Amino acid sequence: MAARPEQPSWPLSTGPGGQPQQEEAEEQEEEGEAPRRQGLRRLPTLSRGTVALCLLYYLRLQRGRRLREAARRRRAAHHHRAQARSRQRFALLWLGRRLAGAPGPPSGGPRPGLGRAGDADPEEGDRLPRLLRERRLWSKARSSAFWEIVRVKAFSPWEWVENFRVSPTTFDYLCSQLRHAIQRRDTNMRRAIPADVRLAMTLWRLGACTEYRAVEQLFGVSRSTVCKILRDVCEAVVAILTPAYVRPPDPAEVAAGNGFPLPQLAGVLGSLHVPIRAPNENAPGYYNRHGWHSLVVQAAVDSRGCFWDINVGCPGRVTDSQVLCTSELYQRAQEGELFPGGSKDVRGVQVPVFLLGSCSYPFLPWLMRPYRDEALTPAQQRFNEYAAAARTVVGVAFGRLRGRWRCLTKRNDTDVSFLPTLIAACCTLHNVCEARGDVFQSCWMEEEQQQREEHPFEEDEEEDVEAVEIRDALASALRG
Repeated sequence: MAARPEQPSWPLSTGPGGQPQQEEAEEQEEEGEAPRRQGLRRLPTLSRGTVALCLLYYLRLQRGRRLREAARRRRAAHHHRAQARSRQRFALLWLGRRLAGAPGPPSGGPRPGLGRAGDADPEEGDRLPRLLRERRLWSKARSSAFWEIVRVKAFSPWEWVENFRVSPTTFDYLCSQLRHAIQRRDTNMRRAIPADVRLAMTLWRLGACTEYRAVEQLFGVSRSTVCKILRDVCEAVVAILTPAYVRPPDPAEVAAGNGFPLPQLAGVLGSLHVPIRAPNENAPGYYNRHGWHSLVVQAAVDSRGCFWDINVGCPGRVTDSQVLCTSELYQRAQEGELFPGGSKDVRGVQVPVFLLGSCSYPFLPWLMRPYRDEALTPAQQRFNEYAAAARTVVGVAFGRLRGRWRCLTKRNDTDVSFLPTLIAACCTLHNVCEARGDVFQSCWMEEEQQQREEHPFEEDEEEDVEAVEIRDALASALRG
């Protein structure tokens, strides 16, 4: 049988003329392929330009990589050559010392060292390759020629007192008392600064009020080291010497006579404003009535001009009575723990051991102040004269304190949180110098008198009845 021709799988439709519609579809496809062929002809032209740009960029990247690799290899070769030269020099030095030294010890015994290069490793002969790796530590070269001259006693006693504010014997005493607290141990990196140099730097900074930059140049240490040493030494002075030199007097000595013209008088209370730089926090609170920022120091002074109680830390805007009420001295005196059992009968009145203050302080049984009335009796005038004579010790003590330690006279740029420790250390060192009889230059006091100011009086509304009786009894007991 003859095979049938294969029929299309889709139905054929005819047009009005009887021709199949398939021919029209083929013509439309041929017309649509013409634009696509034209686009394909333009595509190779655009691709060649893009490929050229990519190739150029790739070549530039390759060239940069080759240059960086060559530079890295040059640096590595230079580093290896430098290490080789260093090891060679060290090996020659080691060999020269071995050849010039004594014959080697017997086996099992210690070997001679190599000086500073090998004193940390006693068995350098067995580990020579390890020693050949020389370590280099960078440190800025500084000169300490000034202290080297001072250490050999090139300063005369007058020059020593003028620069360090203490005598040489007092300096040695302070160094012996503080050595165990301020001395540091040597490390593998560098040697520690000796204790005498630390103390000298601190005394120079407190006495001259120079910048840290000047101390850095004189003693050959960095500025940060100067700041740290100043803190360490001041904290050591407060921790070790303050309990021994700043303490209340014995009530028995006060009753027997403490050098004041008034009986039962243990000390004079006064305050001092130390100028500071305006702090970042609460700057208006430190702005005092004189027109500058300050920190208030309250101190009780005995007849010798030494401080036996100090309170530091209140802002300059706070009044004297407010400073007193916030101090530990006020709390102990109010509770009767300051001078227990020290009362004495004066004209039928039990007079306790008391302090003397100006009219800016409150009037209490343990804190006397002068009369303020205009019409005074002869006994009251005599009491005011005796009180004025006794109050001179606080002005002299503050004058000698600021004259000896000039850091308290100029604006202090130290952190406010550290200033109480620094001021307490200055007061303690003042007591040490006064107790040991160090010379005080008269020119220091003259400079101080030009800067000290008196505090204005403050009016109080009421007076304590018991305090009035005690003051009247003291006034009547005084003789003209």
